[in-house]
Amino acid sequence: MPVLIVANIIGFKNGSYYANINDVCNLLPHIKEGGSIKFYIIEVRDESGRLVNKFKPFRELSLKIDTYFYYNSWHKCISIPVDLASELNIGVNYRIAVILTAYEGMPLLPFEIRPLTYDARNVLESLSRIQTNLLMLCLKQEVLNKAVSYLWDASFRLEEGDIEGARVSVRNSLQVLLDEFVPVIEVREESEKFPEKLKGLINKLREFVHYGGPHPGPAPKTTTEMIISMTIELIRYLAKSLEAGTIFVKPTIQE
Repeated sequence: MPVLIVANIIGFKNGSYYANINDVCNLLPHIKEGGSIKFYIIEVRDESGRLVNKFKPFRELSLKIDTYFYYNSWHKCISIPVDLASELNIGVNYRIAVILTAYEGMPLLPFEIRPLTYDARNVLESLSRIQTNLLMLCLKQEVLNKAVSYLWDASFRLEEGDIEGARVSVRNSLQVLLDEFVPVIEVREESEKFPEKLKGLINKLREFVHYGGPHPGPAPKTTTEMIISMTIELIRYLAKSLEAGTIFVKPTIQE
């Protein structure tokens, strides 16, 4: 369950700015001071609500949790070093929209996004359907995450009108599945044909985004959107199959 919040920058001390995530820590009390939180930063707004910075692609960061004394109580916060804050255009009383995805290397929970506030829901509604679906793929499995990273690139390229660049990134994502995931999965005896069927499905998807390949629909953009969405669903299916134990990854690449 990645958590989407709009966090206030409540102060500055010891060379860091402090983004308040106390509400998240109340929801997920295993998040402790000194731990490391992984997240995407989507946008930064100033104290008046004016948009200062919107990240395309979203900026992925991993920072420490610290505490800050604010309004007569201690708050758990993300500690943002001053050099990074300067790069991100962050100041005191600014607000940052972030998706928290993992704590100490463990996903907060995959396959769902939970916006904590009205402002967070507005941010979520501003994202494209593809981006929302990608945010729900916060996975532990390294190869699947690598494939997802290429789909992120594809989604932003598509949004910027770079259709051919998006198609290249989709092909790269599918190639990762073909070269790095299919060869190392193990299945139950009754599903022994699954790897070959999976390989065939991936190759069929790749055909749709190869130069000169078939382009059903009114335009290549429509085809590319379709293949991105289908690849997202394929990765979701593979992740859930791993979770259910219907397929396995050989120990050589397990974390």
